[in-house]
Amino acid sequence: MATASLKTTAAAAEGARPRRPPATPRKPPIALRPLHRMWRRTIDTVELVRVDLPVRRLAPALAGIVACQISDLHVDREEDLVRLQKVVRTINREAPDLVFLTGDYFSGPDTMRRYLGEFERALKGLTPKTGVYAIAGNHDHWSSFGTITQALGNAGARVLANAHERVAIGGGEIVVVGIDDLWSRRAEPSRAFAGVRADDCTIVLAHNPDTALYTRHLEPGVMLSGHTHGGVVRIPFYGSLIRSVLRIGKQYYAGLNRYGDFYVYTNRGLGTFWVRIRINCRPEISRFRLIPLADGAKPGATAKPRRRKRKPHPA
Repeated sequence: MATASLKTTAAAAEGARPRRPPATPRKPPIALRPLHRMWRRTIDTVELVRVDLPVRRLAPALAGIVACQISDLHVDREEDLVRLQKVVRTINREAPDLVFLTGDYFSGPDTMRRYLGEFERALKGLTPKTGVYAIAGNHDHWSSFGTITQALGNAGARVLANAHERVAIGGGEIVVVGIDDLWSRRAEPSRAFAGVRADDCTIVLAHNPDTALYTRHLEPGVMLSGHTHGGVVRIPFYGSLIRSVLRIGKQYYAGLNRYGDFYVYTNRGLGTFWVRIRINCRPEISRFRLIPLADGAKPGATAKPRRRKRKPHPA
């Protein structure tokens, strides 16, 4: 009883604590301000990417359903929070049926504690017609995903951790499957699909595109991922210079790519981590129009699964 009283008192004190005003960023020297503005445009100018998303077993009556995805928010500074608030308004203007959040909401516990309240209030502004669905990323488990889950729930999002939910939409049904994070060794695709029927149409949320390696046998309808930040630095006609993030292949760092008999879409993310740069790799809101996947159809960049002689991933 005493412990509960102490917790209540602490919570009340926390709620009574005045919010710290946002820090005023220091301006760079005048000579460097043009370069500074160019740099800020590369990390703050968010691109709305419109994609026809092929989904296996999508009923013809559900073709045209609109969904939006954002990923890798990394709300670690005031400017990250401002970017998120603008993104929420942009998503609402698209009037989506569904919104998907695919992990890495903060970079660590310190920034999580500082911005959790503003993060929750920003996401509460999302107004999809049907619902918001969220999963964890590796940074969320390195912070405190229990705390983040509560904030997401308060904002109206359904959090799926190796679980699925049937969504009635447009006179039909879609099963949203959420697979927990691969790098944190919490991914359990079979558990997430337990109870999913062979003829169900599924949209799989998995933070790391490598999750496709362990999910292909479950026949997902489509997989939405993030994690890579698009490769951070992208060279025209070559792609990202980074080679060590994914086992599945660097072509999966960004955009729509075919893996075997289903598609994986990798969102470039909103925020930055560690190195605050983006070159030819703008932050992204993905705006999907769902279309049925026809056998042999290749409406986007495609790639065959690559087999590498490596030890199995610990997950």
